[in-house]
Amino acid sequence: MCLRSKISIVLALLIATLITNLSMSMWNIRFLERELSEPLLSMQSIMTRLHLMKRTGEEQTDLILDALAAQSKQGQYDPDRISSVNSTIQELEVDSQTLLNELDSLTGVMLRSGVTTIDNLRDRSAQITEASTTWSALQDPQDAQRLMELIDRRHELIEAIEGQILQDAQLASDFGEEMKSRTNLILLVTLIGALAITLLTIVFIRRSILSPIEELRDGAARFGKGDFTNPISVYTNDELGQLSTEFNQMGIRIQDMQEERIEQGRLAAMGEMTERTVHNFRTPLASIRAFSEVVLEDLEPGSPSRDFQERIIKTVDRFELKLKDMLRASSPLELNLTTYDPAELVESVIEDHQGAAQSKQQCIEFHTGSAIDQSQPLSAIGDPQHLNHAITSILSNAIEFAPYGSTISIDLDANLNQAPAQQSTDPLNPKIPYWTLRIANQGPMIPHDLHRSIFRPYFTTRKSGTGIGLAMSHKVIMQHRGEISVESPLNASESTGCAFTMLIPLNPAT
Repeated sequence: MCLRSKISIVLALLIATLITNLSMSMWNIRFLERELSEPLLSMQSIMTRLHLMKRTGEEQTDLILDALAAQSKQGQYDPDRISSVNSTIQELEVDSQTLLNELDSLTGVMLRSGVTTIDNLRDRSAQITEASTTWSALQDPQDAQRLMELIDRRHELIEAIEGQILQDAQLASDFGEEMKSRTNLILLVTLIGALAITLLTIVFIRRSILSPIEELRDGAARFGKGDFTNPISVYTNDELGQLSTEFNQMGIRIQDMQEERIEQGRLAAMGEMTERTVHNFRTPLASIRAFSEVVLEDLEPGSPSRDFQERIIKTVDRFELKLKDMLRASSPLELNLTTYDPAELVESVIEDHQGAAQSKQQCIEFHTGSAIDQSQPLSAIGDPQHLNHAITSILSNAIEFAPYGSTISIDLDANLNQAPAQQSTDPLNPKIPYWTLRIANQGPMIPHDLHRSIFRPYFTTRKSGTGIGLAMSHKVIMQHRGEISVESPLNASESTGCAFTMLIPLNPAT
């Protein structure tokens, strides 16, 4: 996943968390308003109108009591006063009807006081209106008493309704406390979620952005000091991870370029020194060979000295070949491309080294793979003379370092469908067929840190070594656009064994 996608996901999570918090807060406010504020406002309106109806009833009762007291004091019926009181009572009852109509229009009044509450109050008011008319017509105190009882009953009904509403208010208060607890819980969970997202964001930024940038900064500082051997850590596969990988590859390339420049300088210096050395050796060697030839011509056939002179001439010739090898190791190699059979080439090298192996009671086992058909030789193009020299250097080393009585394994095979890694990774070169040769022994292991150095010219770990053989083998294989590698140890528990593998294209020109 790329860095942009990760940042988009984190921002989306943050936005989602913010929207969730905002939505939950708005929902809580609306819910509390709907469940608490609106019912309380409705209760307040209902209680206000019920209170006014109670006050109306109390005023009606006071008017009746005052009329009865006045009539008892005067001892006679006062129709004008009773008519006035009755008129006032009926006006008050009209006000009560108005309050009832207002209660009927209020939302939730049926839920707060019961479905038949308004009907009961209307019935009470109708009875009070009828009783007030009867009291005025009959002029009987019993009618007044009945009228007050009806007013009291309505008063009791109103008080019962108020009690129910007060009970509902208490339930609403308890519900409000519960909602408060739930709201606090929701806010706590939301806060924890926001903190978790924040922590994840911090961890993400630190791991995916800050740490790679810090690694890149430290790597650049090491580069500035000339240290290209310590790669930086790659944490992710996003853009910064790819940048870190490319940074490491750049360090490897710079290191290889530096080593190549150092190697080129060293080879140039060694080449110049070798040329001087070879020139200084060739003059006396030529004189020694010429003198031996003159002496050999003067000796009689069958003279014991002839054998000594011939040995001197052969020794000088071998030494001359060594000097030529020294020159080739530090100079460009030119190939004389011809057609050859890899199996025949390897068998000829093995035959030349059978005597050296038998002197150490060693056995050379030669195996060919399924792609090598002896009845139909495999045709390859290359320089068989240089390849012979390269294989000879490796096999002679294998014989020299292998223990007495051990086995040296040589495996020859071919792959007609693929190319070595050097070829397959080059977009300019298609995959080409190649043959492969593996030479392995059970001698001392080669330390892993020397697997590259042993192919450098004049590098050797032996006191009597020249450091030319493996360097020439490497150079010949590279000139054929092939590869050579070393595997050691073959036996990890005993730290022994070494194998050289060569992969050589059948046609280096393709």
